[in-house]
Amino acid sequence: MGVDSLGLINVLTEVENRYDITLDADGVQCFPEIYQLINDQLAPAAARTENAVVIDAPFDLVWEMTNDVANWPRLFSEYAEATVLHREGDTVRFRLSLHPEADGKVWSWVSERTMDRAARSVLAHRVETGPFAFMNIHWTYRDAPGGVEMRWVQEFHMRPDAPVDDATMTARINGNSKVQMALIKDRIEQAAKARAAGELVGQ
Repeated sequence: MGVDSLGLINVLTEVENRYDITLDADGVQCFPEIYQLINDQLAPAAARTENAVVIDAPFDLVWEMTNDVANWPRLFSEYAEATVLHREGDTVRFRLSLHPEADGKVWSWVSERTMDRAARSVLAHRVETGPFAFMNIHWTYRDAPGGVEMRWVQEFHMRPDAPVDDATMTARINGNSKVQMALIKDRIEQAAKARAAGELVGQ
C-alpha cells in the first residue's frame, strides 16, 4: 500500500473523524478494500443531492469566479462573509458566514476545498460540521451545449440531534442550489459580456 502501519492508522482515523463512522480494518491489505470498507459504512447513512447549471461563458471565467472563495459573497446571495484562513497549493480553508436571521443569530462554519483545474474538479468538505455528521461536495465542470456545465454533488448525513433530518435537508439543499446556481449563472454571464465588451473597445 506504500504506507506503514502507523500511516494506515492515520488514514483510517482521519476517515473516521471526517465521516463520523467506525472502521474495523483488520485484514485490510489494499486501497480498494479500504474504499469498499468506507462505502459499506456510508451507504446506509449518506443522503445525496445533485444539481447542475449551464453557464454561457468561457471556462476560464467560470472557473475563476466560482473558485474565488474570498469573493463568494458577491457571487452567492446566501453568504454575508467569506474569510480565507489558510492556503496550501490548490487547497484553501475558509470560514463562511450567512446573513443574520431575524433574531440576530449568524450561522458560520469552516470548510476546505481542493481544486484540480486540469481535471475540472473540486473536492470540498465541512471541517466544522455543525448539525451534519459529515458534508462533502464535489464540483465538476464540463463543456456542454450553450456553455460550461457546473455540477454540484453533495453527500451528507445529519446528526441525530440536528433540528432537521436527511430528507428535510435534501429538499432544502435542492431548493437553495437551484436559486444559487441561477444567480451564479446570471452574474458570470454578465461578467463575460462586460469582459467581451471591454476587449472590443480595446481593439
